[in-house]
Amino acid sequence: MSSPQIAGAVVRRWLALALETVAAHEEELGRLDAAAGDGDHGATMVRGLRAAVAAAEKVNGSDGQLLAAAGAAFADAAGGASGALVGALLTTTGRTLGDGPYDTPSVVKALQAGLTMVKRLGKAQPGDKTLIDALQPFVDALAAQPPDQPLAAAWRAALPAARQGAAATASMVAKRGRSAKLGERSLGHADPGAVSLALLLQAAEAVLPSATDR
Repeated sequence: MSSPQIAGAVVRRWLALALETVAAHEEELGRLDAAAGDGDHGATMVRGLRAAVAAAEKVNGSDGQLLAAAGAAFADAAGGASGALVGALLTTTGRTLGDGPYDTPSVVKALQAGLTMVKRLGKAQPGDKTLIDALQPFVDALAAQPPDQPLAAAWRAALPAARQGAAATASMVAKRGRSAKLGERSLGHADPGAVSLALLLQAAEAVLPSATDR
Protein backbone atom coordinates (compact mmCIF):
# COMPACT_ATOMS: atom_id res chain seq x y z
CA MET A 1 0.00 0.00 0.00
CA SER A 2 2.86 2.30 -0.76
CA SER A 3 1.56 4.03 -3.88
CA PRO A 4 -0.34 7.29 -3.23
CA GLN A 5 -2.48 6.58 -6.30
CA ILE A 6 -3.51 3.17 -4.95
CA ALA A 7 -4.04 4.59 -1.48
CA GLY A 8 -6.17 7.44 -2.80
CA ALA A 9 -8.36 4.98 -4.66
CA VAL A 10 -8.84 2.96 -1.49
CA VAL A 11 -9.90 6.01 0.50
CA ARG A 12 -12.42 6.96 -2.18
CA ARG A 13 -13.83 3.43 -2.21
CA TRP A 14 -14.01 3.41 1.57
CA LEU A 15 -15.90 6.70 1.71
CA ALA A 16 -18.35 5.52 -0.94
CA LEU A 17 -18.95 2.24 0.88
CA ALA A 18 -19.18 4.01 4.24
CA LEU A 19 -21.90 6.25 2.82
CA GLU A 20 -23.76 3.23 1.45
CA THR A 21 -23.43 1.34 4.73
CA VAL A 22 -24.51 4.20 6.98
CA ALA A 23 -27.38 5.12 4.65
CA ALA A 24 -28.68 1.55 4.95
CA HIS A 25 -28.71 2.01 8.75
CA GLU A 26 -29.98 5.61 8.73
CA GLU A 27 -33.37 4.79 10.26
CA GLU A 28 -31.83 2.57 12.93
CA LEU A 29 -29.38 5.31 13.91
CA GLY A 30 -32.24 7.77 14.01
CA ARG A 31 -34.23 5.55 16.35
CA LEU A 32 -31.26 5.20 18.68
CA ASP A 33 -30.74 8.94 18.67
CA ALA A 34 -34.42 9.60 19.29
CA ALA A 35 -34.02 7.98 22.72
CA ALA A 36 -31.88 10.94 23.75
CA GLY A 37 -32.44 13.72 21.25
CA ASP A 38 -34.10 14.68 18.01
CA GLY A 39 -33.34 11.49 16.13
CA ASP A 40 -31.20 13.07 13.43
CA HIS A 41 -27.93 11.17 13.88
CA GLY A 42 -28.46 8.93 10.86
CA ALA A 43 -29.34 11.86 8.62
CA THR A 44 -26.38 13.83 9.98
CA MET A 45 -23.92 11.05 9.21
CA VAL A 46 -25.30 10.56 5.70
CA ARG A 47 -25.09 14.28 5.00
CA GLY A 48 -21.52 14.44 6.25
CA LEU A 49 -20.42 11.38 4.30
CA ARG A 50 -21.93 12.69 1.07
CA ALA A 51 -19.86 15.83 1.48
CA ALA A 52 -16.77 13.77 2.33
CA VAL A 53 -17.18 11.65 -0.81
CA ALA A 54 -17.52 14.77 -2.96
CA ALA A 55 -14.49 16.41 -1.36
CA ALA A 56 -12.28 13.34 -1.85
CA GLU A 57 -13.16 13.22 -5.53
CA LYS A 58 -11.68 16.70 -5.97
CA VAL A 59 -8.34 15.88 -4.31
CA ASN A 60 -5.47 14.40 -6.30
CA GLY A 61 -3.10 13.33 -3.58
CA SER A 62 -2.09 10.79 -1.01
CA ASP A 63 -4.22 8.77 1.37
CA GLY A 64 -3.58 11.27 4.13
CA GLN A 65 -4.48 14.27 1.99
CA LEU A 66 -7.74 12.71 0.86
CA LEU A 67 -8.69 11.73 4.40
CA ALA A 68 -7.93 15.20 5.77
CA ALA A 69 -9.99 16.87 3.04
CA ALA A 70 -12.85 14.45 3.61
CA GLY A 71 -12.82 15.16 7.34
CA ALA A 72 -13.02 18.92 6.87
CA ALA A 73 -15.92 18.52 4.45
CA PHE A 74 -17.69 16.11 6.79
CA ALA A 75 -17.49 18.55 9.70
CA ASP A 76 -18.79 21.46 7.63
CA ALA A 77 -21.72 19.56 6.15
CA ALA A 78 -22.77 17.47 9.16
CA GLY A 79 -22.54 20.19 11.78
CA GLY A 80 -23.16 19.71 15.47
CA ALA A 81 -21.18 17.56 17.86
CA SER A 82 -21.15 14.49 15.62
CA GLY A 83 -19.86 16.50 12.68
CA ALA A 84 -17.10 18.07 14.75
CA LEU A 85 -15.95 14.81 16.33
CA VAL A 86 -16.03 12.54 13.29
CA GLY A 87 -14.60 15.31 11.13
CA ALA A 88 -11.75 15.82 13.59
CA LEU A 89 -11.09 12.09 13.68
CA LEU A 90 -10.78 11.88 9.90
CA THR A 91 -8.79 15.08 9.54
CA THR A 92 -6.32 14.32 12.34
CA THR A 93 -5.86 10.74 11.16
CA GLY A 94 -5.27 11.92 7.61
CA ARG A 95 -2.79 14.60 8.57
CA THR A 96 -0.86 12.16 10.73
CA LEU A 97 -0.75 9.57 7.94
CA GLY A 98 0.53 12.12 5.47
CA ASP A 99 2.17 10.49 2.48
CA GLY A 100 2.68 7.15 4.19
CA PRO A 101 3.86 4.52 4.58
CA TYR A 102 0.43 2.99 5.06
CA ASP A 103 1.38 -0.05 7.07
CA THR A 104 -0.14 -1.26 10.34
CA PRO A 105 2.16 0.70 12.72
CA SER A 106 1.63 3.94 10.76
CA VAL A 107 -2.13 3.54 10.71
CA VAL A 108 -2.15 2.74 14.43
CA LYS A 109 -0.17 5.91 15.14
CA ALA A 110 -2.54 7.98 13.00
CA LEU A 111 -5.66 6.55 14.62
CA GLN A 112 -4.19 7.10 18.08
CA ALA A 113 -3.71 10.77 17.17
CA GLY A 114 -7.30 10.93 15.94
CA LEU A 115 -8.57 9.28 19.12
CA THR A 116 -6.64 11.76 21.26
CA MET A 117 -8.18 14.66 19.34
CA VAL A 118 -11.70 13.27 19.71
CA LYS A 119 -11.21 12.83 23.45
CA ARG A 120 -9.95 16.38 23.78
CA LEU A 121 -12.78 17.92 21.79
CA GLY A 122 -15.54 15.82 23.33
CA LYS A 123 -14.05 15.80 26.83
CA ALA A 124 -15.06 12.14 27.05
CA GLN A 125 -13.42 8.90 28.10
CA PRO A 126 -14.30 5.22 27.66
CA GLY A 127 -17.44 4.42 29.62
CA ASP A 128 -19.09 7.80 28.98
CA LYS A 129 -21.34 6.29 26.29
CA THR A 130 -19.93 8.00 23.21
CA LEU A 131 -18.25 6.99 19.96
CA ILE A 132 -15.04 6.58 21.99
CA ASP A 133 -16.49 3.37 23.40
CA ALA A 134 -16.20 1.85 19.91
CA LEU A 135 -13.08 3.71 18.78
CA GLN A 136 -10.84 3.12 21.81
CA PRO A 137 -11.24 -0.70 21.84
CA PHE A 138 -10.64 -0.84 18.11
CA VAL A 139 -7.46 1.26 18.26
CA ASP A 140 -6.19 -0.77 21.22
CA ALA A 141 -6.90 -4.05 19.42
CA LEU A 142 -5.23 -2.82 16.23
CA ALA A 143 -2.16 -1.71 18.21
CA ALA A 144 -1.98 -5.19 19.76
CA GLN A 145 -1.55 -6.86 16.36
CA PRO A 146 1.95 -7.87 15.21
CA PRO A 147 3.59 -4.82 13.58
CA ASP A 148 4.54 -6.82 10.50
CA GLN A 149 0.99 -8.08 9.99
CA PRO A 150 -0.63 -6.75 6.78
CA LEU A 151 -3.03 -3.92 7.52
CA ALA A 152 -6.06 -5.75 6.12
CA ALA A 153 -5.51 -8.74 8.42
CA ALA A 154 -4.80 -6.55 11.44
CA TRP A 155 -7.92 -4.47 10.76
CA ARG A 156 -10.06 -7.58 10.44
CA ALA A 157 -8.75 -8.94 13.71
CA ALA A 158 -9.46 -5.66 15.54
CA LEU A 159 -12.93 -5.04 14.16
CA PRO A 160 -14.85 -7.23 16.64
CA ALA A 161 -13.59 -4.97 19.44
CA ALA A 162 -15.35 -1.99 17.85
CA ARG A 163 -18.59 -3.91 17.43
CA GLN A 164 -18.48 -5.19 20.99
CA GLY A 165 -17.65 -1.72 22.28
CA ALA A 166 -20.61 -0.19 20.46
CA ALA A 167 -22.98 -2.89 21.72
CA ALA A 168 -21.73 -2.44 25.28
CA THR A 169 -22.92 1.18 25.34
CA ALA A 170 -26.47 -0.10 25.77
CA SER A 171 -25.62 -0.99 29.37
CA MET A 172 -23.95 2.38 30.09
CA VAL A 173 -25.36 5.54 31.62
CA ALA A 174 -24.49 8.47 29.39
CA LYS A 175 -22.13 11.03 30.88
CA ARG A 176 -21.53 13.22 27.82
CA GLY A 177 -23.66 14.65 25.06
CA ARG A 178 -27.42 15.08 24.93
CA SER A 179 -28.04 11.66 26.49
CA ALA A 180 -26.30 12.71 29.71
CA LYS A 181 -29.37 14.63 30.86
CA LEU A 182 -31.40 11.40 30.82
CA GLY A 183 -29.30 9.71 33.50
CA GLU A 184 -30.48 6.15 34.17
CA ARG A 185 -33.06 6.49 31.40
CA SER A 186 -30.25 6.28 28.84
CA LEU A 187 -29.83 2.59 29.75
CA GLY A 188 -31.00 0.03 27.24
CA HIS A 189 -30.11 1.99 24.12
CA ALA A 190 -26.78 1.75 22.31
CA ASP A 191 -25.09 5.06 21.63
CA PRO A 192 -25.75 6.06 17.99
CA GLY A 193 -22.31 7.64 17.66
CA ALA A 194 -20.60 4.42 18.74
CA VAL A 195 -22.77 2.37 16.39
CA SER A 196 -22.11 4.61 13.39
CA LEU A 197 -18.37 4.66 14.15
CA ALA A 198 -18.35 0.86 14.13
CA LEU A 199 -20.11 0.95 10.75
CA LEU A 200 -17.40 3.23 9.35
CA LEU A 201 -14.71 0.84 10.52
CA GLN A 202 -16.65 -2.11 9.10
CA ALA A 203 -16.79 -0.44 5.68
CA ALA A 204 -13.01 -0.01 5.70
CA GLU A 205 -12.51 -3.75 6.15
CA ALA A 206 -14.08 -4.42 2.75
CA VAL A 207 -11.71 -2.16 0.80
CA LEU A 208 -8.37 -2.72 2.54
CA PRO A 209 -7.55 -6.10 0.93
CA SER A 210 -7.63 -4.58 -2.56
CA ALA A 211 -4.79 -2.30 -1.50
CA THR A 212 -2.67 -4.53 0.72
CA ASP A 213 -2.78 -7.46 -1.69
CA ARG A 214 -1.16 -5.44 -4.48
